[in-house]
Amino acid sequence: MLVSLHWFIFLLNLPVASWNMYRFIRVPLGNMGVFDPTEIHNRGQLKSHMKEAMIKLGFHLLCFFIYLYR
Repeated sequence: MLVSLHWFIFLLNLPVASWNMYRFIRVPLGNMGVFDPTEIHNRGQLKSHMKEAMIKLGFHLLCFFIYLYR
């Protein structure tokens, strides 16, 4: 996005990209990834992970239409 000088789209995606990097860095050793199924169900984190997933889904749908009509 920076090479093609799409500054608005770059700035729009910067918070989500930084959040994804932050979540990836915080994964404890031994887990399969950010969304480790056993850890989600053991700690009762299913609601918070679902909320995060729905927010990201809404963001990506918004971005899809911005990319489509831009």
